[in-house]
Amino acid sequence: MGRDNTNGKIIIDKAYPGYVFLGWAKGNMETDDHEKRPYFNMYVLSPVSTWTSEDYTAFGFKAEKKKCLGEVWAGLEPGDPVTLFFDDRGRVQMAVLDGPGKAIEQAE
Repeated sequence: MGRDNTNGKIIIDKAYPGYVFLGWAKGNMETDDHEKRPYFNMYVLSPVSTWTSEDYTAFGFKAEKKKCLGEVWAGLEPGDPVTLFFDDRGRVQMAVLDGPGKAIEQAE
């Protein structure tokens, strides 16, 4: 489940508390010194915070762009539930499959 995208549809399990891999982007950006530096980004869904206050409330999921140290998404498919490991600067240094079928199920 989640790795068989034959029909192109996925259903996210609202009870899943972790990240769901959506895709990635990589390339080279030009610095102010006109040097090219590589960048790696991963896109994930995650549940919004359940924290509420008089001025704030949220529901559902949020889409996030995560900076990565390299191609940590190797072997992942859109819809896969993943566990992300971060360095001290908040960049993803490793992403692993979090048990097939935990986060999504294929639409019929």
